[in-house]
Amino acid sequence: MYIIKCISWLVISCIVGAKLSIAASVTVTVPESVSAPKVELGRYLFNDVRLSKFGNRSCALCHSPYHGWSNTFSKTPDIHGNISTLNTPSLLNAADFTTYMQASRDLTDLAETIKRPLLSTSPEEMGMLEPLLISRLQRSSSLYAPLFIRAFGSSTVTLDKVLLALAEYVKTIRSTDTPYHRYLEQADINPLTPAQQKGLVLFKSKRLNCTACHSGVLLDRRTDARKTNFANTGLYGIESERGYIYPPAASGLQSTSGRIEDNGKFRIPSLINVTATGPWGHDGSFSTLGAVIDSYARGGRLTVSGPNQGDGNKHPKKDRLITGFSLTQLEKSQLLGFLAALAIPVPAQLIQHASPFCALVTLPGRVDVADCILPFIYRGSENTD
Repeated sequence: MYIIKCISWLVISCIVGAKLSIAASVTVTVPESVSAPKVELGRYLFNDVRLSKFGNRSCALCHSPYHGWSNTFSKTPDIHGNISTLNTPSLLNAADFTTYMQASRDLTDLAETIKRPLLSTSPEEMGMLEPLLISRLQRSSSLYAPLFIRAFGSSTVTLDKVLLALAEYVKTIRSTDTPYHRYLEQADINPLTPAQQKGLVLFKSKRLNCTACHSGVLLDRRTDARKTNFANTGLYGIESERGYIYPPAASGLQSTSGRIEDNGKFRIPSLINVTATGPWGHDGSFSTLGAVIDSYARGGRLTVSGPNQGDGNKHPKKDRLITGFSLTQLEKSQLLGFLAALAIPVPAQLIQHASPFCALVTLPGRVDVADCILPFIYRGSENTD
């Protein structure tokens, strides 16, 4: 059964990760604070299905440059095909975040954060085991030994080296090259359309007050006196014996703090490239950005069907800034236009972060990089216990 699932996930991985036709030599822009050899090693590891227990996914499956460094799943399945509870956050500019997890303040180190999904057991996101990871990479010495030598001066493979290389690579997944930022820098004569400029005015207006939670370079910082970058935005208001709550399987910060005051609080996301990262919401329950705007306009979402019925407007822990507002259809269109002005150029991201591995499925308009490497295929012969 696992073999069938692995094959199906390899196909999905190829669909998400197949690359545009580009030259064999790919130059990755490296910030001065990181090591180019470690970045190159990290790029290989990031795109290699060897890093998942059953060889059925790479980091790039869930964090694809084709989908804003996220994916198109509302909730990402684990290596067994079981659906998780949360949507996958984008890795774009993740190195500049102060906290890395959606529902935890605990992880503030990038390498330690990467370790979580790599070795996770509940859910098994990658499901990898440290001895198996080291064994696989060592058995692929013709590929990885030169990369480890250039990055670390030795071909010896360790978990810490893998995590560090991945972290160094993730630091290169960054861009604020958007029409909005060019508008701020006056680096372009007309980077925003008239409608987008009106949308920006709405975004900053006292009526909508979007900048109260979405300010700063990445549009993920609060401007009020509170230091927290977590908020309950009124997505759920399920009636229970304990009052109004979020779904117990996705209770936000409460899941790690144990405090009822933290029920429904999730990290405020960056809005850079937001149009490319749907579906939206911490659990992927918004299929359109228009629906996200409607929820904020109402002051909390009303769910009328399914297991999570309730009124998020009534949640007592909802952030005090979520009060609702009026918005005409024209204004909504203008606001959506402004959000589109937060997009980054896709081709540059795809070329810079091309996978060195061949795809198993050929897609129209996309071909492998020249001299691509045949991907690892799990055949069920390894001891993964």
